[in-house]
Amino acid sequence: MSTSVLTANKTSSNSLASKYPILLFIFLAYALTWPFFILEVMVSYEMLPFELPMPLMILQGFMPGLAAVIVTGLISGKAGIRALLSKLLIARVGFRWYTFAIFSLAAVCVTAIALNNLFGTSIAPFLSTKMPPFSGPIELLINIVVLLIFSAIFNSEEIGWRGFALPRLQSKYNAFTSSLILSIPWLFFHLPLFFKLGSSQADSSFIGYGIGIIAQTVIFTWMYNNTRGSVLLATLLHASSNTWTQIFSINSEGTNQFLAWMMTLVLVVIAVIVNLISGAENLSRKNQRIQE
Repeated sequence: MSTSVLTANKTSSNSLASKYPILLFIFLAYALTWPFFILEVMVSYEMLPFELPMPLMILQGFMPGLAAVIVTGLISGKAGIRALLSKLLIARVGFRWYTFAIFSLAAVCVTAIALNNLFGTSIAPFLSTKMPPFSGPIELLINIVVLLIFSAIFNSEEIGWRGFALPRLQSKYNAFTSSLILSIPWLFFHLPLFFKLGSSQADSSFIGYGIGIIAQTVIFTWMYNNTRGSVLLATLLHASSNTWTQIFSINSEGTNQFLAWMMTLVLVVIAVIVNLISGAENLSRKNQRIQE
């Protein structure tokens, strides 16, 4: 009797995952990650008498990927999980895509700061005031490499957003529409951080941040469809975004709303150009959008 009940529950879970894979993934990604975010918020308000230990912070980064793996396992079993994780091994995509993934956000940050200093009411330094002082370019380079590697290894978001959700959306909608849809849960995934004192989100306009997320989602989709669905490259792009906004004075100048809007403006311009050149259907002139 108990065996039949377990079998029925498993069948029900599989059916739910098959019918609503993206919704189930989003629910699990939030359910697994938000408790960590909420703890961070509580710590920032000194509601807890301790800082979150580093192992717990590292564990947090793997939750979105874990959500994608769980739902994939329910739908396709071990073979599906292997196929999902194999997207991290799509590495032969051309040097120019590695250059874009690693350095494009640096150019975006520099352009935004330059626009702020030309047209804004206050001058922002190019390098972040929150970073420790550097003795020279070698030490700065080491900091950049360490931040990039750390952010790439300990952040599994792209396994979920691009590896799992995007191909399923692109099976129903064109690449541009899929990007717009995906940007909504990706934006609200970060919602608790808007209440964390000292976070870059807390100092941001929610509207400006949201527009920036929409633009970035289009850019991610464009790169993803042009690199045969490489989650590795998407992870590098995500990691470089986290890295350069810390190295340059984007996150450290959170009270400078004009700078934040300049960052959003540059991202929107890039997303519009990408859409116009590559086309909304596939966000690629040469490749069909990745579907699953």
